[in-house]
Amino acid sequence: MGVEKLFWEKRLQGLSASDVTEQIIKTMELPKGLQGVGPGSNDETLLSAVASALHTSSAPITGQVSAAVEKNPAVWLNTSQPLCKAFIVTDEDIRKQEERVQRVRKKLEEALMADILSRAADTEEMGIEMDSGDEA
Repeated sequence: MGVEKLFWEKRLQGLSASDVTEQIIKTMELPKGLQGVGPGSNDETLLSAVASALHTSSAPITGQVSAAVEKNPAVWLNTSQPLCKAFIVTDEDIRKQEERVQRVRKKLEEALMADILSRAADTEEMGIEMDSGDEA
């Protein structure tokens, strides 16, 4: 396997996602415990590697467990894992993420309720205008 296949994520370096108005979408922040390994590793490359691992395999992501990978990743690389140092997800990490999800769900619920109420008010307002127009 060639070095270019081992470090395929590097080809995505410098590319950014954009929305329909061509505004660049801010990349997500990775947890501080998640650190890349390999030549020229950065957060964007690491994000691509982790996202790819999540979508292409059902195996757990543990990172590169061999410390030797930092010395020579082309030799000591576990190709089934993304190019990041080994990490452990703690119960505290899970609890914090669950709280974050609950906060975002609550905000979404509030936004949807506000939208429903706004649409109902608009519909009611249009009905009143139509009724008043019919009487004339």
